[in-house]
Amino acid sequence: YREDAEKEVQSIEMSDESLEAMENELREKEAQLNKSASELSEKRKKLSKNIESSIKAALRKLALEKSEFKIDIRPAPVSSTGIDTVEFLFSANTGEALKPLGKVASGGELSRIMLAIKSTLRDADDIPVVIFDEVDAGIGGKTAQNVAAKLKEISKNRQVLCITHLPQIASLADKHFLIEKADKKGRVCVMVKELEGKDRQEE
Repeated sequence: YREDAEKEVQSIEMSDESLEAMENELREKEAQLNKSASELSEKRKKLSKNIESSIKAALRKLALEKSEFKIDIRPAPVSSTGIDTVEFLFSANTGEALKPLGKVASGGELSRIMLAIKSTLRDADDIPVVIFDEVDAGIGGKTAQNVAAKLKEISKNRQVLCITHLPQIASLADKHFLIEKADKKGRVCVMVKELEGKDRQEE
């Protein structure tokens, strides 16, 4: 009992020193965190201009000539992702205010914006599969060819699944699947069939 009491007394007497040591360590860690977060923030701000320019150039080729795109970086409380809040802002037409991408882009626009972003950042992420649904909405001709070329470019280092109605886009795919809905015994069934040879050409 005496040994336990002595240890308890010693821990109480040492508590101030322990607390001071922990506070010193905490201050050091906070200084390291703030330094790393500030360096990350500076890199983000520096790189964002180049990324913005590349995405804008890609959007011009994807029939979004009058659109505006901006990477908005604002200060935020420190977290596991640094001291910034990063948001993509978009405006489809000249004179329209830039707003958060998810709130202003239509489905077809969103697919093309995503295509522009993915082609710009294709070496920076490791997402293995990218899906584009109706990426051809409201486009044709030369723009469709540009979209097809971008999709082909992205497919060099990841799997691309694309739902399309345009031959310009479908023609650059490695494989084609026909998706059809049919009414069978009062129920709607979806059938997927891989196309080859003449079927592929006709479709």
